[in-house]
Amino acid sequence: MQGLLRVELPEAELVGNYTGLSFWFAPRGDGGTMTRPGMLCFAVVASLGLVAPVPAQDAPALPGLVAICPGAWVDDMRPWVEARAQSFDARCVAVEDVLAREEGADAPERIKRYLHREWRDNRLQLALLVGDADTFPVRWMVLDRNTPEAFDYAFYASDLYYADLAKDDGGFEDWNARKDGFHARYFGEVRGEHFKEPPINFDAISYVPEIGVGRWPVSTEDDLRAVIAKTLEWERTRRAGPPKALMLHPDGWVDMRERLSAQSGNLGKAGWAVEQQFYGGEAKQPTPATTVASILGGKELILHAGHGNSDVWDGCLGPRERDALVAAAPAIFFSVGCGTAHFATEPPYGAYLDADGILHRGTVDGEVFTSEPPAPAALQPGRLNSTGLGERLLRLPRSGAVAYIGCNTGAQPCAMTLLDGFLQSVSTGGPTVGSAWKDALAYYWQAEKLDELTPTEDWYPPSIFFQGMKFMLFGDPAVSIPRADEK
Repeated sequence: MQGLLRVELPEAELVGNYTGLSFWFAPRGDGGTMTRPGMLCFAVVASLGLVAPVPAQDAPALPGLVAICPGAWVDDMRPWVEARAQSFDARCVAVEDVLAREEGADAPERIKRYLHREWRDNRLQLALLVGDADTFPVRWMVLDRNTPEAFDYAFYASDLYYADLAKDDGGFEDWNARKDGFHARYFGEVRGEHFKEPPINFDAISYVPEIGVGRWPVSTEDDLRAVIAKTLEWERTRRAGPPKALMLHPDGWVDMRERLSAQSGNLGKAGWAVEQQFYGGEAKQPTPATTVASILGGKELILHAGHGNSDVWDGCLGPRERDALVAAAPAIFFSVGCGTAHFATEPPYGAYLDADGILHRGTVDGEVFTSEPPAPAALQPGRLNSTGLGERLLRLPRSGAVAYIGCNTGAQPCAMTLLDGFLQSVSTGGPTVGSAWKDALAYYWQAEKLDELTPTEDWYPPSIFFQGMKFMLFGDPAVSIPRADEK
């Protein structure tokens, strides 16, 4: 009679069956860095009375998590891989290796094909892109925005491209259904502002993501190490009492007080302690001073609905307040304001490098395009890699944002639906920022009925459609969301 004794060893796997008391094991042979304890089954003769027989069981499959970074940073990522291996089948791969191994029209497509295969074959659920716009390839989506000097086209960075991996049948989603002429280099085209013939979804993209994707917008090893340390410290921190949220809604924007109050109530039912700072009424009025004081008092989730730009949450946060937050514990930030997650140049208005390596000064500096503007290059170096409030908060060592969700250009009030979806996921137990953001995008597709939108005389329908395409998650998508029952 034989039985199985299951034991754990750090880097071993069963590679053969032996009888009696002979054991045979070896280092894992999966060709990658070992990222979690391997399970080793020893065959023993239970009848000798040495062990009791235990039925053989496979270890439960962990969800897949991959980071893709420049090869020079792989060693820096080891502490992150080791920590994440407690909950994920985690690994880090060099972007150079992915680009060399995969096929595709350009660097973003090669990376996406790798992610699609990992999702299809290896349970990939979350992906972390490591690098700013000068370091890690960017996909630029396209809008037919009415700007004559830009030939009525505009490009926007979109990490949704890397999350929306598959069509309905599971096949690869390339975001490029139209490949004739200049369209071959225009990905994720959205129409309806200038061109009134349907469809709005010109490239017939699937939109709803298969995985949660986040990005660390870093360009140096020092910034990378600081973000890794802050992220891992967040996971080690044990919080006393219920998780705490701050909602900010200053005057001057669309009135969302009733909607935000409903979201606050749902968070409260899930065990969150929510502080509201809304204009008017009985709630505390939001000001830069009250915002900073609340964050310094300790908050895990900070939400903003109002005007913004690349440096400001209007009436709440600016450069001075951002600098004051160095004394605060990090938090998860979400803003529906314009441009607070500004990420890089905005072609063809700003100066940009095109896909053929030609530098353009952009329409803001007097360039006039008399035909379709050349598509931007996947990397935008030097001064073309501009920054904003969200990136700066994420890169603050030990403080600021452990994750930041916001818009990299102008946002519209329909972005509140993204916040609705995110908070619905948080309130119902969404475990990570990446999974909640994935849920938010799926919710947005359904709630805004994106597949039913058609052009009108107004510019708004295409703006509704591509709202989720221009929002970005800065941060590790595996960042855990605090829970009321957290021990």
